[in-house]
Amino acid sequence: MKLSHLICVGGAMALASCATPPDAAPAPPETGAYMVVLGTVHDREAFMAGYASQLGPLYEKYGGSYVAIGRGAEVLEGEPGFESHVISRWPNMEAARAFWASPEYEVLKKARIDGEWGTFEVFLVEALPAPAN
Repeated sequence: MKLSHLICVGGAMALASCATPPDAAPAPPETGAYMVVLGTVHDREAFMAGYASQLGPLYEKYGGSYVAIGRGAEVLEGEPGFESHVISRWPNMEAARAFWASPEYEVLKKARIDGEWGTFEVFLVEALPAPAN
C-alpha cells in the first residue's frame, strides 16, 4: 500500500511517498455475527410483556439489531421444530456474547425460563466478510 503526504520544508511544499511496512498485516475485515432463535411460545401474552418487549433497547445497547422476527417460516426441506423465529445481527461474535452474558439479559432469561413461556433453540454464527467493492 502506497501512501502520499504533503510535507513543508523551508516554506516549499513537496509530495512525499512512503510504503506500508511489509510486515504490517492488513486489518481483518469486520464480519459480524448472527444470533438465531427458533422456538415455540407457550404463553404469548406473558412472553411479550415480561421478555420480548424489553429486548429491543438491550439489543441496541450491545450493538445488535433485528433482521427478521415472525411466526410461520416457509419450510423448504425437513420438519420444522419451531413456530417462531428471531434473527439478529451483531457487530461481531464478542458483542453478541456480551449481550448474552449481560446482567440485564440474565434477568430476562431467568424470567423466560422460570415462567416456562416457551422452548427455544439459540445459536450464534459468524457472518461472512462483506464483499469487496
